[in-house]
Amino acid sequence: MGIYLIIILVIISLSVAFHYYKIKKQTVLKHDGLKNVTEIKLLISDIQTHRGLSSAWLNGDESKKSALSNIKQSISTKVQYLEQQDSVNVRSRWKSFVDHWGRLNKSDSNRDPENNFIQHTQVISNLLYLLEDEAETSHLNAIAIPEFPNIGLVWRELAVTAEKIGQSRAIGTGVTTRQYCSSVHKIRLSFLKQHIEETMNEILSKLSYVDCFSHEHDQLLKDAKLKMEFLTLTIEHDLITPEEITINQDEYFNLATNAMIILDRIFAHQIKQIKHIISD
Repeated sequence: MGIYLIIILVIISLSVAFHYYKIKKQTVLKHDGLKNVTEIKLLISDIQTHRGLSSAWLNGDESKKSALSNIKQSISTKVQYLEQQDSVNVRSRWKSFVDHWGRLNKSDSNRDPENNFIQHTQVISNLLYLLEDEAETSHLNAIAIPEFPNIGLVWRELAVTAEKIGQSRAIGTGVTTRQYCSSVHKIRLSFLKQHIEETMNEILSKLSYVDCFSHEHDQLLKDAKLKMEFLTLTIEHDLITPEEITINQDEYFNLATNAMIILDRIFAHQIKQIKHIISD
């Protein structure tokens, strides 16, 4: 009888130990995933900046060459970090990015500005999917983190909206540099403006939050709505509607950048809250 009791106790002990081992392994996986999605998001932001600066440069603004050189170095540092992350560097999307970016980051003043925009946008789109893949593989989802039921909005809608603003920044920078907005660019800007407005009115309010972070969360959302509304009004009244473009290039670039920065701050704040949950 005693030997059976010992066997049962050993089995129970092993089961408990295995259970806690699985929990610890899942926690490590989530923390590593958060580091990687954070770095991928920062890389996306840098390439968005490179797209906007190169748009101005290819449209004749030589003053952007120094800033382009600096952002390339920042991108290189992030690429080197992600190359060392096994969960990232084995993915086909990452290999595709490395190949595409290797060709795109060469300084070529003869590149067509439209093709430059398209190529950058394809690179960023690939990285956005990579970010989603990494989040899902790392169990950064509502099933694994039920305290954050709308976590999926962070990896998709929030990141994509920052990209839509980035696209409007790149197009608008080219428009303000040339001081001319073609019918094609007006259509594109109208579409982007509509997407930004939909996020501002429908998505931001659905983001999850932890009670102890609610005040900062509310302030960030309020700031985001103000900056996004200002941007959409500027797109409409200074780029799409007027016969003559008079808004300064740097003024528009900074306006769009401020809207992207506040969304990036919301993204970082969501990450901070998720870390708080999985660390408890």
